[in-house]
Amino acid sequence: MSCRIALSSHSLAKCSVREALDAVSKDFHAWEIVGEGGHHLPSIESELNELLPSYDIECSVHTPLSDVNIGSLNPRMREAAMSEVISAIECTGRLGMNPFTLHPGFYTPLGMTDKEAAQAVTRGSIKTIDKVAKDNGVIVALENMPDMPISMITTPEEMASSIEGTEIKICLDLGHANTTGNIESYLELKELIANIHIHDNNGKYDQHLTIGNGNIDFKSFMPKLRFYKGRYVIEARTLDGVPLSRSRLEALLSR
Repeated sequence: MSCRIALSSHSLAKCSVREALDAVSKDFHAWEIVGEGGHHLPSIESELNELLPSYDIECSVHTPLSDVNIGSLNPRMREAAMSEVISAIECTGRLGMNPFTLHPGFYTPLGMTDKEAAQAVTRGSIKTIDKVAKDNGVIVALENMPDMPISMITTPEEMASSIEGTEIKICLDLGHANTTGNIESYLELKELIANIHIHDNNGKYDQHLTIGNGNIDFKSFMPKLRFYKGRYVIEARTLDGVPLSRSRLEALLSR
């Protein structure tokens, strides 16, 4: 096992921190904590400080995302979302974890009526987050989104314009990029890739399938990622297919 392969799953947020660490440590040395639900990072900070020294696990963090919209055109809702993200980044810094994966804003019914305004608000939020991250020694990686009506940042061009003028990096989600049909196009920004999420799908929906159970041609694409030295985070909705995803990813990386 290698720290280059990590696990992330929303399903773990239903477990206690100790139970999650026990589950992850069976097959992994790295865990991307989804910082919401039972794993709201500031709420479990002291527990992580107490328990992590007993485990051979390196941790990174995924931003809280449920009901969190940094691109909301409702300023009160946007303020609440930013508070969630900023407190998680500050906690990530105190815990000495990296990177911190960030979701962009998304289009609400109001945002659908003025997408340019929602995009501008998102860029402003990203600039604020960039300053917080630098102040706390945290590397933030902005994630590309799947093909959905509410999604912002589904192309490399949108990604580049959203992080222009900041030190924000990129989390390349291969499954998301498969739904938008532009996996290879993101490699134009390869110098900025600081995290990779890996899972599979049929090219139409963000299914988070076991690696090899969808239509992503990993065998031809993975050699193009030889430049990348960071972690591959297996994102799984349940833990059922995780061992198979891990073994298939290990085989791909060994090539």
